[in-house]
Amino acid sequence: MRRFLACTGVSLATFCLAALPAAAIPVDPQGLIRPELLGEALASLKAHSDTADQTHLVVVDYARRSDEKRAYLVNLETGLVEAAFRAAHGSGSDPDHDGFLDQFSDVPGSSASPEGAYLLAEQYVGKHGKSLRLDGLDPTNANARARTIVIHAADYAEPSFLQKWGKLGRSNGCIVFSKKDLATFLKDVPRRTLIYVGK
Repeated sequence: MRRFLACTGVSLATFCLAALPAAAIPVDPQGLIRPELLGEALASLKAHSDTADQTHLVVVDYARRSDEKRAYLVNLETGLVEAAFRAAHGSGSDPDHDGFLDQFSDVPGSSASPEGAYLLAEQYVGKHGKSLRLDGLDPTNANARARTIVIHAADYAEPSFLQKWGKLGRSNGCIVFSKKDLATFLKDVPRRTLIYVGK
């Protein structure tokens, strides 16, 4: 087994997953993910190592504006960020619609994005086409499945929407990609991958 370290620029942060074994591999040597958020995500992965897939990790950084790529796919076998996607957040988290997430909530009916760790669950076809269910692992997102907080694609996450409005649209709390990015996500991210949402 391998040990993972979160790395930032010239220095290595102290985060490591002792449960993942021996030779230390720097995680995100490109420095794309904010180190404090990456540290939280790695700690969560360690805490859920008995249930989460150990080959990949997804970190969603809602501190970034919706016009930026802020959902990162990390290959834990190489430590590299393999892909980064733009992702829409919930309207209840951004009431003034300025493109920034202001607050998280897991309250039913809030249309807000919940924070915390999720397990990527089954694929299904719904009103937005191919979608992925999420199971919340923390008290802050325990209602995710009941609220139908899922991953799907929508027109308001397409590059044409961004070009017209300078930001993505808002969801009812779901993580929303463009159709092209969702297709990549569906192909490259295994079921039971841990997805960590924070800011």
